Amino acid sequence: MKHPIKIAITGKIASGKSTVSEIIKNLGFLVFESDKEVNKLFRDKSIINKIKKLFLSKIKNLIKEDGSVNKILLGDYVFLKKDELKNLEDLIHPLLNEEKKKFIELNKKEKVLFFDIPLLFEKKLFSDYNFIIYLYVKKKIQEERVLKRKKMNKDKFEKILEAQNYSLEDYNKFISIMIDTSKDLDHIKKNLISFINKKVTHFD
Repeated sequence: MKHPIKIAITGKIASGKSTVSEIIKNLGFLVFESDKEVNKLFRDKSIINKIKKLFLSKIKNLIKEDGSVNKILLGDYVFLKKDELKNLEDLIHPLLNEEKKKFIELNKKEKVLFFDIPLLFEKKLFSDYNFIIYLYVKKKIQEERVLKRKKMNKDKFEKILEAQNYSLEDYNKFISIMIDTSKDLDHIKKNLISFINKKVTHFD
């Protein structure tokens, strides 16, 4: 198998992607974290200007006093309007893809690379990866996790779930392992190590 082996980590909101990414990093692997890369893009002046062109006339107080984008207000707006969400994604996703390519090129000598990709199935990106780790959690725990987040409420949570709506049955054949992240961290870590040892480290 051609190196690096590319492994995607995915799941819906609050399914534990950040937690699993941290475990994998602590095991000594490199992880491309989409949310962190998006946050970097949002600090880029040229991107801020493009966001202004798209949304400044539609969202009051979109730009903070320090010149940065108020991502909470932007998120509140786009998750209520599917066409506006698409406009934002059409701006951000090609740029995110470029950052991902840079990450792969920079680390092309690694045997394996991990990628935290929240919209893996929604954006039909599953064929880009050799293996897929799918994270899931009971709805009650998922909701509890989400509502602890800053400026989050039940209505916004439901809108995000609606935007992430897809039938898992359509993608089961692409999933290499499913992990329930409502379990304790030791259980999750053992599952990950077992998966890596069985599926990854034996590939040449």
